Amino acid sequence: MKRLSSIRVRLVGLIGLLLFVVLGGFGYMAWHRESVARIAAVDRALEERFNILISGFRPEAGQRVDEVSEPRLSPRARELFANGSGEDFYYVVWRKDGSIQARSQNAPEISLPAQTSNPKEIRERGVFRELVHFTPTGRCFVVGRNLHKDLDAMQADAGSLAVAGTAILLIGLALAWWIASSVTGPLQEVSRTAKQIAAGDLSQRINKSGPDDELGELVKVLNETFSRLEAAFSRQKQFTADASHELRTPVSLILAHAQGALLREQTPADYREALTDCVLAAQRMKALIESLLDLARFDADVEEMRLEPCDLAVLTRECTEQLRLLADSKTLRLNLDLQAAPCHGDSVRLKQVISNLVVNAIHFTPAEGGITLTTSGEQTARFSIIDTGPGIDAAQLPLIFERFRRSDASRTRATGGTGLGLAICKAIVEAHGGTIAVDSELRQGTKFIVDVPLRANA
Repeated sequence: MKRLSSIRVRLVGLIGLLLFVVLGGFGYMAWHRESVARIAAVDRALEERFNILISGFRPEAGQRVDEVSEPRLSPRARELFANGSGEDFYYVVWRKDGSIQARSQNAPEISLPAQTSNPKEIRERGVFRELVHFTPTGRCFVVGRNLHKDLDAMQADAGSLAVAGTAILLIGLALAWWIASSVTGPLQEVSRTAKQIAAGDLSQRINKSGPDDELGELVKVLNETFSRLEAAFSRQKQFTADASHELRTPVSLILAHAQGALLREQTPADYREALTDCVLAAQRMKALIESLLDLARFDADVEEMRLEPCDLAVLTRECTEQLRLLADSKTLRLNLDLQAAPCHGDSVRLKQVISNLVVNAIHFTPAEGGITLTTSGEQTARFSIIDTGPGIDAAQLPLIFERFRRSDASRTRATGGTGLGLAICKAIVEAHGGTIAVDSELRQGTKFIVDVPLRANA
Protein backbone atom coordinates (compact mmCIF):
# COMPACT_ATOMS: atom_id res chain seq x y z
CA MET A 1 0.00 0.00 0.00
CA LYS A 2 2.88 2.34 0.79
CA ARG A 3 4.45 1.64 -2.60
CA LEU A 4 1.16 2.35 -4.37
CA SER A 5 1.02 5.78 -2.70
CA SER A 6 4.52 6.77 -3.78
CA ILE A 7 5.05 9.88 -5.90
CA ARG A 8 6.53 7.80 -8.72
CA VAL A 9 3.51 5.49 -8.95
CA ARG A 10 1.05 8.37 -8.74
CA LEU A 11 2.95 10.34 -11.37
CA VAL A 12 3.11 7.35 -13.74
CA GLY A 13 -0.56 6.63 -13.09
CA LEU A 14 -1.51 10.21 -13.90
CA ILE A 15 0.55 10.19 -17.11
CA GLY A 16 -0.90 6.78 -18.01
CA LEU A 17 -4.45 8.03 -17.47
CA LEU A 18 -3.75 11.08 -19.59
CA LEU A 19 -2.23 8.95 -22.34
CA PHE A 20 -5.18 6.54 -22.16
CA VAL A 21 -7.69 9.36 -22.56
CA VAL A 22 -5.75 11.01 -25.40
CA LEU A 23 -5.06 7.76 -27.26
CA GLY A 24 -8.59 6.51 -26.68
CA GLY A 25 -10.08 9.75 -27.95
CA PHE A 26 -7.76 9.87 -30.95
CA GLY A 27 -8.38 6.19 -31.75
CA TYR A 28 -12.14 6.58 -31.53
CA MET A 29 -12.08 9.67 -33.74
CA ALA A 30 -9.90 7.89 -36.33
CA TRP A 31 -12.10 4.78 -36.25
CA HIS A 32 -15.30 6.82 -36.44
CA ARG A 33 -13.98 8.87 -39.33
CA GLU A 34 -12.96 5.74 -41.24
CA SER A 35 -16.30 4.08 -40.51
CA VAL A 36 -18.25 7.12 -41.70
CA ALA A 37 -16.12 7.20 -44.85
CA ARG A 38 -16.86 3.51 -45.52
CA ILE A 39 -20.61 3.96 -45.06
CA ALA A 40 -20.56 7.08 -47.21
CA ALA A 41 -18.80 5.11 -49.96
CA VAL A 42 -21.51 2.41 -49.69
CA ASP A 43 -24.22 5.07 -49.90
CA ARG A 44 -22.68 6.57 -53.03
CA ALA A 45 -22.48 3.10 -54.56
CA LEU A 46 -26.16 2.48 -53.74
CA GLU A 47 -27.14 5.81 -55.37
CA GLU A 48 -25.10 5.00 -58.48
CA ARG A 49 -26.64 1.54 -58.85
CA PHE A 50 -30.14 2.87 -58.24
CA ASN A 51 -29.78 5.37 -61.08
CA ILE A 52 -28.53 2.62 -63.40
CA LEU A 53 -31.31 0.26 -62.30
CA ILE A 54 -34.19 2.69 -62.73
CA SER A 55 -32.99 3.62 -66.23
CA GLY A 56 -33.00 -0.08 -67.14
CA PHE A 57 -36.73 -0.38 -66.33
CA ARG A 58 -37.90 2.09 -69.00
CA PRO A 59 -40.48 0.26 -71.13
CA GLU A 60 -40.16 -0.20 -74.86
CA ALA A 61 -42.72 1.14 -77.30
CA GLY A 62 -46.18 -0.29 -76.57
CA GLN A 63 -45.07 -1.87 -73.28
CA ARG A 64 -46.34 -0.90 -69.83
CA VAL A 65 -43.91 -0.17 -67.04
CA ASP A 66 -45.13 -2.98 -64.80
CA GLU A 67 -44.64 -5.48 -67.66
CA VAL A 68 -40.82 -5.11 -67.58
CA SER A 69 -39.64 -8.17 -65.65
CA GLU A 70 -35.90 -7.70 -66.06
CA PRO A 71 -33.97 -4.47 -66.36
CA ARG A 72 -32.15 -3.88 -69.60
CA LEU A 73 -28.59 -3.34 -68.41
CA SER A 74 -25.31 -3.10 -70.20
CA PRO A 75 -22.68 -5.79 -69.45
CA ARG A 76 -20.72 -3.29 -67.35
CA ALA A 77 -23.86 -2.30 -65.47
CA ARG A 78 -24.69 -5.95 -64.83
CA GLU A 79 -21.29 -6.38 -63.23
CA LEU A 80 -22.46 -3.93 -60.58
CA PHE A 81 -25.04 -6.50 -59.50
CA ALA A 82 -22.99 -9.71 -59.42
CA ASN A 83 -25.02 -12.82 -58.82
CA GLY A 84 -24.48 -15.57 -56.30
CA SER A 85 -22.72 -13.59 -53.59
CA GLY A 86 -24.60 -12.49 -50.52
CA GLU A 87 -22.05 -9.81 -49.93
CA ASP A 88 -22.65 -8.09 -53.30
CA PHE A 89 -25.18 -5.46 -54.23
CA TYR A 90 -28.75 -6.61 -54.89
CA TYR A 91 -32.06 -5.11 -55.92
CA VAL A 92 -35.79 -5.84 -55.57
CA VAL A 93 -38.59 -4.01 -57.46
CA TRP A 94 -42.28 -4.13 -56.46
CA ARG A 95 -45.29 -3.20 -58.58
CA LYS A 96 -47.98 -0.87 -57.33
CA ASP A 97 -50.08 -3.86 -56.20
CA GLY A 98 -47.22 -5.17 -54.02
CA SER A 99 -46.14 -8.02 -56.22
CA ILE A 100 -42.47 -8.40 -57.03
CA GLN A 101 -41.72 -7.18 -60.52
CA ALA A 102 -38.01 -8.07 -60.51
CA ARG A 103 -35.19 -9.09 -58.19
CA SER A 104 -31.56 -10.05 -58.40
CA GLN A 105 -30.58 -13.64 -57.69
CA ASN A 106 -28.56 -12.67 -54.65
CA ALA A 107 -31.31 -10.59 -53.04
CA PRO A 108 -32.15 -11.74 -49.48
CA GLU A 109 -35.64 -12.36 -48.19
CA ILE A 110 -37.29 -8.99 -47.94
CA SER A 111 -40.83 -7.70 -47.71
CA LEU A 112 -42.25 -4.56 -49.24
CA PRO A 113 -41.11 -1.58 -47.16
CA ALA A 114 -43.69 0.74 -45.68
CA GLN A 115 -43.95 4.00 -47.57
CA THR A 116 -42.98 7.18 -45.67
CA SER A 117 -43.27 10.86 -46.42
CA ASN A 118 -39.81 10.77 -47.92
CA PRO A 119 -39.93 9.01 -51.33
CA LYS A 120 -36.22 8.18 -51.22
CA GLU A 121 -34.29 7.22 -48.10
CA ILE A 122 -31.41 5.04 -46.92
CA ARG A 123 -32.05 2.59 -44.13
CA GLU A 124 -30.24 -0.13 -42.19
CA ARG A 125 -31.86 -3.52 -41.78
CA GLY A 126 -29.70 -5.77 -39.72
CA VAL A 127 -26.42 -6.18 -41.61
CA PHE A 128 -27.99 -4.74 -44.77
CA ARG A 129 -27.87 -1.14 -45.88
CA GLU A 130 -30.56 -0.28 -48.41
CA LEU A 131 -31.75 2.62 -50.56
CA VAL A 132 -35.56 2.64 -50.73
CA HIS A 133 -37.36 4.67 -53.43
CA PHE A 134 -41.10 4.93 -54.22
CA THR A 135 -41.88 6.23 -57.71
CA PRO A 136 -44.89 8.47 -58.46
CA THR A 137 -46.50 5.50 -60.18
CA GLY A 138 -46.45 3.49 -56.95
CA ARG A 139 -43.57 1.16 -57.72
CA CYS A 140 -40.89 0.53 -55.03
CA PHE A 141 -37.18 0.10 -55.74
CA VAL A 142 -34.79 -1.30 -53.11
CA VAL A 143 -31.07 -1.37 -53.82
CA GLY A 144 -29.01 -2.83 -51.00
CA ARG A 145 -25.78 -4.37 -49.87
CA ASN A 146 -24.70 -6.78 -47.18
CA LEU A 147 -22.34 -4.84 -44.84
CA HIS A 148 -20.66 -7.96 -43.51
CA LYS A 149 -17.31 -7.19 -45.14
CA ASP A 150 -17.52 -3.55 -44.13
CA LEU A 151 -18.35 -4.41 -40.51
CA ASP A 152 -15.48 -6.90 -40.43
CA ALA A 153 -13.15 -4.23 -41.85
CA MET A 154 -14.31 -1.69 -39.26
CA GLN A 155 -13.80 -4.25 -36.50
CA ALA A 156 -10.33 -4.98 -37.85
CA ASP A 157 -9.61 -1.25 -37.91
CA ALA A 158 -10.72 -0.99 -34.27
CA GLY A 159 -8.49 -3.92 -33.32
CA SER A 160 -5.50 -2.42 -35.14
CA LEU A 161 -6.04 0.93 -33.45
CA ALA A 162 -6.41 -0.81 -30.06
CA VAL A 163 -3.17 -2.74 -30.56
CA ALA A 164 -1.31 0.37 -31.71
CA GLY A 165 -2.78 2.43 -28.87
CA THR A 166 -1.84 -0.24 -26.32
CA ALA A 167 1.71 -0.37 -27.66
CA ILE A 168 2.00 3.43 -27.53
CA LEU A 169 0.50 3.42 -24.02
CA LEU A 170 3.02 0.84 -22.80
CA ILE A 171 5.89 2.78 -24.36
CA GLY A 172 4.54 5.97 -22.79
CA LEU A 173 4.23 4.28 -19.39
CA ALA A 174 7.80 2.97 -19.63
CA LEU A 175 9.03 6.43 -20.59
CA ALA A 176 6.95 7.98 -17.80
CA TRP A 177 8.43 5.49 -15.31
CA TRP A 178 11.94 6.41 -16.44
CA ILE A 179 11.21 10.14 -16.18
CA ALA A 180 9.52 9.70 -12.80
CA SER A 181 12.46 7.65 -11.58
CA SER A 182 14.91 10.35 -12.66
CA VAL A 183 12.78 12.89 -10.78
CA THR A 184 11.99 10.90 -7.66
CA GLY A 185 15.36 9.11 -7.43
CA PRO A 186 17.09 12.13 -5.87
CA LEU A 187 14.09 12.59 -3.58
CA GLN A 188 14.46 9.00 -2.38
CA GLU A 189 18.16 9.68 -1.83
CA VAL A 190 17.22 12.79 0.16
CA SER A 191 14.79 10.75 2.27
CA ARG A 192 17.35 7.99 2.85
CA THR A 193 20.05 10.47 3.85
CA ALA A 194 17.66 12.39 6.10
CA LYS A 195 16.73 9.16 7.88
CA GLN A 196 20.39 8.31 8.43
CA ILE A 197 21.04 11.80 9.78
CA ALA A 198 17.97 11.53 12.01
CA ALA A 199 19.41 8.25 13.29
CA GLY A 200 22.56 10.10 14.33
CA ASP A 201 24.93 9.72 11.36
CA LEU A 202 25.53 13.41 10.64
CA SER A 203 28.33 12.67 8.17
CA GLN A 204 25.91 11.45 5.49
CA ARG A 205 25.43 13.56 2.33
CA ILE A 206 23.18 13.27 -0.70
CA ASN A 207 24.87 11.85 -3.80
CA LYS A 208 23.43 13.11 -7.09
CA SER A 209 24.85 12.93 -10.56
CA GLY A 210 23.33 14.56 -13.60
CA PRO A 211 22.51 18.04 -14.86
CA ASP A 212 22.67 21.04 -12.58
CA ASP A 213 18.90 21.53 -12.56
CA GLU A 214 16.39 22.48 -9.86
CA LEU A 215 16.90 19.13 -8.11
CA GLY A 216 20.65 19.69 -8.24
CA GLU A 217 20.18 23.06 -6.57
CA LEU A 218 17.95 21.46 -3.93
CA VAL A 219 20.53 18.76 -3.24
CA LYS A 220 23.26 21.38 -3.01
CA VAL A 221 21.27 23.45 -0.50
CA LEU A 222 20.38 20.37 1.55
CA ASN A 223 24.00 19.19 1.65
CA GLU A 224 25.08 22.64 2.80
CA THR A 225 22.37 22.55 5.45
CA PHE A 226 23.48 19.09 6.59
CA SER A 227 27.09 20.33 6.77
CA ARG A 228 26.07 23.29 8.92
CA LEU A 229 23.95 20.98 11.05
CA GLU A 230 26.88 18.60 11.53
CA ALA A 231 29.17 21.51 12.38
CA ALA A 232 26.62 22.92 14.83
CA PHE A 233 26.20 19.57 16.56
CA SER A 234 29.95 19.11 16.64
CA ARG A 235 30.40 22.54 18.20
CA GLN A 236 27.60 21.85 20.64
CA LYS A 237 29.15 18.52 21.59
CA GLN A 238 32.56 20.11 22.02
CA PHE A 239 31.03 23.01 23.90
CA THR A 240 29.24 20.66 26.30
CA ALA A 241 32.40 18.67 26.87
CA ASP A 242 34.48 21.82 27.44
CA ALA A 243 31.87 23.39 29.71
CA SER A 244 31.71 20.20 31.77
CA HIS A 245 35.49 20.12 32.00
CA GLU A 246 35.73 23.79 32.98
CA LEU A 247 33.05 23.42 35.64
CA ARG A 248 34.51 20.18 36.96
CA THR A 249 37.78 21.85 37.93
CA PRO A 250 36.40 24.47 40.38
CA VAL A 251 33.80 22.06 41.72
CA SER A 252 36.48 19.44 42.38
CA LEU A 253 38.62 22.08 44.07
CA ILE A 254 35.80 23.18 46.34
CA LEU A 255 34.95 19.57 47.23
CA ALA A 256 38.57 18.71 47.93
CA HIS A 257 39.09 21.64 50.31
CA ALA A 258 35.73 21.13 51.98
CA GLN A 259 36.27 17.41 52.50
CA GLY A 260 39.83 18.04 53.72
CA ALA A 261 38.55 20.53 56.29
CA LEU A 262 35.93 18.08 57.53
CA LEU A 263 38.19 15.04 57.74
CA ARG A 264 40.73 16.44 60.18
CA GLU A 265 41.28 19.33 62.50
CA GLN A 266 43.25 22.23 61.01
CA THR A 267 44.63 25.49 62.19
CA PRO A 268 42.68 28.72 61.60
CA ALA A 269 45.22 29.67 58.97
CA ASP A 270 44.65 26.41 57.13
CA TYR A 271 40.89 26.90 57.30
CA ARG A 272 41.31 30.45 55.97
CA GLU A 273 43.48 29.21 53.10
CA ALA A 274 40.99 26.47 52.22
CA LEU A 275 38.09 28.94 52.31
CA THR A 276 40.04 31.39 50.18
CA ASP A 277 40.68 28.69 47.58
CA CYS A 278 36.99 27.75 47.68
CA VAL A 279 35.97 31.39 47.14
CA LEU A 280 38.35 31.73 44.19
CA ALA A 281 37.04 28.50 42.66
CA ALA A 282 33.46 29.64 43.21
CA GLN A 283 34.21 33.01 41.60
CA ARG A 284 35.75 31.26 38.62
CA MET A 285 32.70 29.01 38.35
CA LYS A 286 30.39 32.02 38.65
CA ALA A 287 32.27 33.83 35.89
CA LEU A 288 32.03 30.77 33.67
CA ILE A 289 28.30 30.37 34.31
CA GLU A 290 27.67 34.08 33.63
CA SER A 291 29.62 33.82 30.37
CA LEU A 292 27.62 30.77 29.34
CA LEU A 293 24.37 32.58 30.13
CA ASP A 294 25.51 35.57 28.07
CA LEU A 295 26.23 33.35 25.09
CA ALA A 296 22.93 31.50 25.52
CA ARG A 297 21.04 34.82 25.41
CA PHE A 298 22.90 35.89 22.29
CA ASP A 299 22.28 32.51 20.66
CA ALA A 300 18.55 32.76 21.42
CA ASP A 301 18.54 36.39 20.17
CA VAL A 302 16.92 37.57 23.40
CA GLU A 303 19.75 39.82 24.57
CA GLU A 304 18.45 43.36 24.25
CA MET A 305 20.98 45.98 23.15
CA ARG A 306 20.39 49.40 24.75
CA LEU A 307 21.48 51.44 21.76
CA GLU A 308 22.36 55.06 22.38
CA PRO A 309 24.85 57.60 21.02
CA CYS A 310 28.33 56.85 22.32
CA ASP A 311 31.99 57.24 21.33
CA LEU A 312 34.48 54.38 21.18
CA ALA A 313 37.26 56.82 22.02
CA VAL A 314 35.58 57.76 25.29
CA LEU A 315 34.79 54.13 26.13
CA THR A 316 38.38 53.08 25.38
CA ARG A 317 39.80 55.83 27.61
CA GLU A 318 37.52 54.76 30.50
CA CYS A 319 38.56 51.11 30.13
CA THR A 320 42.28 51.87 30.02
CA GLU A 321 42.01 54.03 33.15
CA GLN A 322 40.39 51.14 35.00
CA LEU A 323 43.00 48.62 33.77
CA ARG A 324 46.12 50.81 34.00
CA LEU A 325 47.11 49.37 37.37
CA LEU A 326 47.01 45.85 35.87
CA ALA A 327 49.26 47.01 33.02
CA ASP A 328 51.60 48.81 35.41
CA SER A 329 52.02 45.63 37.43
CA LYS A 330 53.77 44.16 34.36
CA THR A 331 55.44 47.46 33.44
CA LEU A 332 53.55 47.54 30.14
CA ARG A 333 53.26 50.70 28.06
CA LEU A 334 49.69 51.65 27.03
CA ASN A 335 49.94 53.82 23.90
CA LEU A 336 46.70 55.63 23.07
CA ASP A 337 45.80 57.20 19.73
CA LEU A 338 42.15 57.96 20.22
CA GLN A 339 40.28 59.84 17.52
CA ALA A 340 36.54 60.50 17.80
CA ALA A 341 34.59 57.37 16.83
CA PRO A 342 30.89 58.14 17.38
CA CYS A 343 28.37 55.35 16.96
CA HIS A 344 25.05 54.01 18.23
CA GLY A 345 25.58 51.13 20.61
CA ASP A 346 25.19 49.64 24.05
CA SER A 347 28.00 51.38 25.94
CA VAL A 348 28.09 48.73 28.68
CA ARG A 349 28.47 45.88 26.20
CA LEU A 350 30.99 47.75 24.05
CA LYS A 351 33.10 48.47 27.15
CA GLN A 352 32.92 44.74 27.90
CA VAL A 353 34.43 44.04 24.46
CA ILE A 354 37.18 46.65 24.86
CA SER A 355 38.00 45.53 28.41
CA ASN A 356 38.17 41.89 27.38
CA LEU A 357 40.56 42.63 24.51
CA VAL A 358 42.74 44.90 26.70
CA VAL A 359 42.89 42.31 29.50
CA ASN A 360 43.87 39.60 27.00
CA ALA A 361 46.61 41.85 25.62
CA ILE A 362 47.92 42.57 29.13
CA HIS A 363 47.95 38.88 30.03
CA PHE A 364 49.76 37.78 26.87
CA THR A 365 52.22 40.65 26.47
CA PRO A 366 55.58 40.05 28.18
CA ALA A 367 56.82 42.48 30.86
CA GLU A 368 58.01 45.84 29.57
CA GLY A 369 56.16 45.26 26.32
CA GLY A 370 53.75 47.66 24.67
CA ILE A 371 50.06 47.80 23.81
CA THR A 372 48.68 50.32 21.31
CA LEU A 373 45.02 51.27 21.28
CA THR A 374 43.54 53.38 18.48
CA THR A 375 40.05 54.58 17.54
CA SER A 376 38.75 56.32 14.41
CA GLY A 377 35.38 57.21 12.96
CA GLU A 378 35.37 57.45 9.18
CA GLN A 379 33.24 54.82 7.39
CA THR A 380 32.70 52.93 10.64
CA ALA A 381 33.49 53.46 14.29
CA ARG A 382 36.72 51.45 14.62
CA PHE A 383 38.63 50.25 17.65
CA SER A 384 41.94 48.41 17.25
CA ILE A 385 44.45 47.03 19.74
CA ILE A 386 47.97 45.82 18.96
CA ASP A 387 50.21 44.03 21.44
CA THR A 388 53.81 42.83 21.36
CA GLY A 389 52.97 39.40 22.69
CA PRO A 390 53.96 35.97 21.32
CA GLY A 391 51.32 36.04 18.57
CA ILE A 392 48.95 33.30 17.45
CA ASP A 393 49.73 30.39 15.17
CA ALA A 394 48.11 30.78 11.73
CA ALA A 395 46.32 27.43 12.12
CA GLN A 396 44.58 28.76 15.25
CA LEU A 397 43.38 32.06 13.78
CA PRO A 398 40.19 30.72 12.10
CA LEU A 399 39.19 29.11 15.42
CA ILE A 400 40.11 31.97 17.76
CA PHE A 401 36.50 33.15 18.23
CA GLU A 402 35.08 29.70 18.92
CA ARG A 403 34.01 28.85 22.43
CA PHE A 404 36.63 27.39 24.73
CA ARG A 405 39.26 27.84 22.02
CA ARG A 406 42.62 29.00 23.39
CA SER A 407 45.73 29.89 21.44
CA ASP A 408 47.71 28.87 24.55
CA ALA A 409 45.58 26.72 26.84
CA SER A 410 48.08 26.54 29.70
CA ARG A 411 48.64 30.30 29.89
CA THR A 412 44.93 31.07 29.66
CA ARG A 413 44.06 28.75 32.49
CA ALA A 414 46.95 30.16 34.49
CA THR A 415 45.49 33.66 34.11
CA GLY A 416 42.03 32.48 35.06
CA GLY A 417 40.39 32.76 31.64
CA THR A 418 37.36 30.72 30.66
CA GLY A 419 37.99 30.51 26.93
CA LEU A 420 34.69 32.31 26.27
CA GLY A 421 35.84 35.93 26.21
CA LEU A 422 36.47 36.25 22.48
CA ALA A 423 33.29 34.32 21.66
CA ILE A 424 31.33 36.80 23.79
CA CYS A 425 33.13 39.73 22.11
CA LYS A 426 32.16 38.40 18.70
CA ALA A 427 28.53 37.91 19.76
CA ILE A 428 28.31 41.47 21.15
CA VAL A 429 29.89 43.07 18.08
CA GLU A 430 27.68 41.10 15.67
CA ALA A 431 24.62 42.03 17.73
CA HIS A 432 25.53 45.65 16.89
CA GLY A 433 25.75 44.76 13.20
CA GLY A 434 29.55 45.06 13.29
CA THR A 435 32.56 42.84 12.73
CA ILE A 436 35.62 41.76 14.69
CA ALA A 437 38.79 40.50 13.03
CA VAL A 438 42.22 39.32 14.13
CA ASP A 439 45.64 39.44 12.50
CA SER A 440 48.65 37.81 14.09
CA GLU A 441 52.01 36.18 13.47
CA LEU A 442 54.10 34.15 15.84
CA ARG A 443 56.60 36.31 17.78
CA GLN A 444 55.23 39.41 16.04
CA GLY A 445 52.25 40.25 18.25
CA THR A 446 48.51 40.30 17.65
CA LYS A 447 46.07 42.88 16.33
CA PHE A 448 42.30 42.91 16.89
CA ILE A 449 40.04 45.25 14.91
CA VAL A 450 36.45 46.02 15.89
CA ASP A 451 34.15 47.87 13.44
CA VAL A 452 30.74 49.13 14.59
CA PRO A 453 28.24 50.91 12.29
CA LEU A 454 28.06 54.67 12.75
CA ARG A 455 24.29 54.37 13.11
CA ALA A 456 22.09 51.62 14.45
CA ASN A 457 20.88 49.11 11.87
CA ALA A 458 17.17 49.26 11.11
